[in-house]
Amino acid sequence: MMLHPWVLDGFLTEYQREGWDFMLQRDTILWWACGSGKTLAALLWAASQDEPGRTLVITRAPARRQWQREVSHYTTGQAVVGEGRTPLPFKELRHADILILSWETMPYWIDAIDEWRRVYGHLYVIFDELHKGKSWKRKKKYLAPDGQARYMSADNRASAACEISRMARRRLGLTATLIRDRVSDLWAQVDLVSPDFFGSNWDFIHRYCDAKRSPFGGLDTSGRSNVPELKEKLRKIVHVVSREEMARTLPPKRRQLVYLSKADQTRPAGFAEDMRRAARQGRQALFEMKLLEAASRKRNWIAETAADAVEAGQKVCVLTGRRKDCEALAKLVGKKTKGLPVWSGHGGDSTSYRDGIVKEYAAHDGGAAFVGTTDAFGEAIDGLQNTDLVIFGLLPWTPGQITQAEGRFSRHGSTRPVLLMYTVASGTADEAVADVLLNKLQSVEAVLDDKESGEVASTLAGDQNEDEIIASILNLCS
Repeated sequence: MMLHPWVLDGFLTEYQREGWDFMLQRDTILWWACGSGKTLAALLWAASQDEPGRTLVITRAPARRQWQREVSHYTTGQAVVGEGRTPLPFKELRHADILILSWETMPYWIDAIDEWRRVYGHLYVIFDELHKGKSWKRKKKYLAPDGQARYMSADNRASAACEISRMARRRLGLTATLIRDRVSDLWAQVDLVSPDFFGSNWDFIHRYCDAKRSPFGGLDTSGRSNVPELKEKLRKIVHVVSREEMARTLPPKRRQLVYLSKADQTRPAGFAEDMRRAARQGRQALFEMKLLEAASRKRNWIAETAADAVEAGQKVCVLTGRRKDCEALAKLVGKKTKGLPVWSGHGGDSTSYRDGIVKEYAAHDGGAAFVGTTDAFGEAIDGLQNTDLVIFGLLPWTPGQITQAEGRFSRHGSTRPVLLMYTVASGTADEAVADVLLNKLQSVEAVLDDKESGEVASTLAGDQNEDEIIASILNLCS
C-alpha cells in the first residue's frame, strides 16, 4: 500500500508532518482535536511501516465506511469492512491491505485476525476513538476446583482489544478526548497502545490517581497524584494537536460528505403506519414521511459525532430541515453529551427565544451544541460563526439556502476554521434531495461562475466516491 503522490506534494499540514515523524519512532497516541486529520495521519503511519504486514482499524461502527473511502482517496490500498459477528471467509481478506472493524464486533473476529496476520506477516493496529477501550476490567475472578480464587478473561471488548494489541507489531491510538472523565481512564488506553508502559493498573492508580480505600468499599481512584511525573511520561508516547494549533494551519472553511451506508444507519422504528397514512394523503405527504424516515436513520450517527466533538471542547451546530427531527436530535445530543450545554430551537419558537439562545451559544467558550432548523437559523442570523463543526442533517432544497446557511459559520468575526459535514443516507429519499441540489448547484456555477456553489457541488458529488453515489441514486430511482 502506497500513498498517492499528491498527498506528499504540499498537501500535509506542518503538524501532520511533525506527527508523522513522531509516530514512526514509537507506538503513539495522537491526541488531536476533532477535524484535525487523524485519519490521514493514521494512513501515513500504515503506509510507512518497514516490514510487510496488514493493518487493522478498530473504530465506531458508523465510521467504518468513511475509513474505507479515506483509504481509497489517499492511498493505493484496498480496505475491507467487516460487518456483524461472523468473520468474512479468508479468501475475501486475501487481497485486503486494511481490515476495518467496529469496537462492538471486534471481539468475534480475533481468530480470523490471528490467521490473517500469520499468513501475511506482521499486524499493525489502529485504535480509532481510543477512549472506547478505556475499561481496565479485562479479567474476572472465579473459584477454581481447588477452592482458590483465580482469574480468567472477562470476554469483553476491553479484553479482546488487549489480546489484539498483544498480537500487533506496532500500534497507534487516535482520540480527541484522551481523558473523558478522570485520570484513571488513562491506564487502559495507554496500555493498549504501548503494553506495560505504566505497568499494571494497580501500579498506575496508586502512583497517579491517589488511590485509597473508599468508605463504601473498594478503591477510590477519582483523585490524582504525581502529576508532573505523569505529564513527563505521557510526552514520550502522546503527540498533541490542540484546537488552537489546528486553527493556525487549516483553511477557514472545509466541506466533507458523509455517506452513510445501510450498515451505518439506525433501523427506523414506528414508521410503517405513518407511511401507510401518508400514502393515502398523496405523493407529497409520502415523500415528506420518507424524508423523516431518512433523518431518523442518520440521527444516532449525528448525535454521536456531535457529542464526541462537544466532549473534546468544540462547539457544534446541527442543522436539519424539519421540526420533529430537530426536537429528536436535540434530545439525543443532550443525552449523549452528559450535561454539557445544548441549545435548540426551530420556527415554532418565538423570535425572542431564538435570539436569546443564539446569544447564549455565542457567549459560551467551551464545548457546546446548537441544534436548529435551517429555516429558523440558516439566514440573517449572527452569532453562530465561532463554530468548529457544522452537521447538516436534512439538506436544504436550493443553492440559496445552502450558501446562506454556510454563511452563518464563515463570516466576519470568525476566529476559528469550521468543518461543514453534509450527511446522506444511502437508499433513502436523502439521495433524491442530494441529486436535485447537486444539479441546481452545478447550474448556478455554470451560469454565474459562482465558485462557492461549485465547491458545494463538488462535495455533494463526493469526488472520491462519485461512482458509488451515482450508482445508489440510479438504483433508488429505478
